[in-house]
Amino acid sequence: MKRLLLLTVVALLANGSAATGLFAETRADEIVKATLNRKTPGDTIATSTMTITDRTGVTKIRKLKTVSKETAGGTRAYIEFVEPADVNGTKFLTVSKQGAETDQRLYLPALKKVRKISSSSKDADFLGSDLCYFDMEKRYFEDGTYTLLSDSETLPEPAFSGMTFAKISTTFKAPNAPYSKTIAWINLADNIPYKTECYDKKDDALLKTITIDEVKTIKGYAMMTKTTIVNHKKGSRTVLSLADIAVDTGVKDSEVSLKRLEQ
Repeated sequence: MKRLLLLTVVALLANGSAATGLFAETRADEIVKATLNRKTPGDTIATSTMTITDRTGVTKIRKLKTVSKETAGGTRAYIEFVEPADVNGTKFLTVSKQGAETDQRLYLPALKKVRKISSSSKDADFLGSDLCYFDMEKRYFEDGTYTLLSDSETLPEPAFSGMTFAKISTTFKAPNAPYSKTIAWINLADNIPYKTECYDKKDDALLKTITIDEVKTIKGYAMMTKTTIVNHKKGSRTVLSLADIAVDTGVKDSEVSLKRLEQ
């Protein structure tokens, strides 16, 4: 064991750049794991407001009910649109499981039919918003490879004053990922990615910027209650705000099931 350790040290000293690269890669992995493993509720219920503004300034406001639960089979998230009338009754279910492709189903009341979101459709807009179906999936550490670009970044916005960020680039392994990479600014104090840039897989140009505008502590959990998604190519933006948040209420499996989607 001592000889193996000595050989490793000698090799690292002989190649300073390799040592630096190894440290950066290890540090990036540690930060990403801490971010993904943040303390979260066993279940969450909330009402949400989705405000979508196009490049001309026209705004649409949608109201949603959201329910999520951690189960033995993974994370389940159920969304039901209640306003306006043209989307009322539209339902969406996401089932994420580590090591498996995320299963997503969409119920359209006009058709009275449940549609499975295919792998090739994960880059499509989520019901006219600036989120896509890929954005709605839960991320696991094994989903990507990570590179530390800096661990002492700051952001100019007043809301981020006093925060120190790790700047980390992620390349996703999934062939259906719509992004060539993402670059996230993760606050080292609370492991929250307050800003994420998403680059288009088609041309590697900046496609979206996702910003966490508000975080509230509810029963000891840090909850991201306001998020802004800006689509630089479309010139549009979506603001997602959460209210009436309840956690660890004992959500039943039936409340986040395919059967509820079909009801």
